[in-house]
Amino acid sequence: MEHQLSEEDLKNIAKQLACPEGEHGIKTGEMMHANNIGMTTSAIEALNLQNNETVLEIGHGNGGHIAQLLLKAENLAYFGADISATIIAEAEKINQDFITKGKVHFQLTDGLTLPFDDDRFDKVFTVNTIYFWTNPSEYLSEIKRILRPDGTLVICFADKTFMQNLPFTPYGFTLYEVETVKELLEKAGFTIKNTLKKLEQVQSKTGERVEREYYVVTANV
Repeated sequence: MEHQLSEEDLKNIAKQLACPEGEHGIKTGEMMHANNIGMTTSAIEALNLQNNETVLEIGHGNGGHIAQLLLKAENLAYFGADISATIIAEAEKINQDFITKGKVHFQLTDGLTLPFDDDRFDKVFTVNTIYFWTNPSEYLSEIKRILRPDGTLVICFADKTFMQNLPFTPYGFTLYEVETVKELLEKAGFTIKNTLKKLEQVQSKTGERVEREYYVVTANV
């Protein structure tokens, strides 16, 4: 049961969610994929992918959704950036065929900078990672730098009110209201194009169904 978890347990859960590691990290990756698939699908829809585009996902998890993404348009190139070597190894296993074909590439990153050239990507998206950004303003500047002119960024995250009820979020999560995220984007030089608020039923760690409220924010350079 949830209430029997010690502070140490909760800190470990938070740490695994921020950067999955080892055997436990692989399980966390599977759980995150299952839990996030609704949000990930919404983010991919918001990207409005077109033929021949190059897309970057920040914090791709085990990459179980990449095959679906590649079907959205012809000749897409997908890049994934993640701070977890464990998760990248899993994503490489799952997407080996696409890697061999040169359609999919993964890159280990430090969560502060993005090791890509200026104007490299048409689209960038990220689901449930903003809570862990050490310096959101600088990270958004990095994202803006690697996006082409007229490029699109989609940020998907769960509402603060939902997140603060989870027992592990006090440990290393920064929770956001949608207005704060929009302000951060505008300060970094993005133009907000669309904000969607969505509700979905998800299973909590203790097994009951809970309603999650989340946002999909689309911004242009």
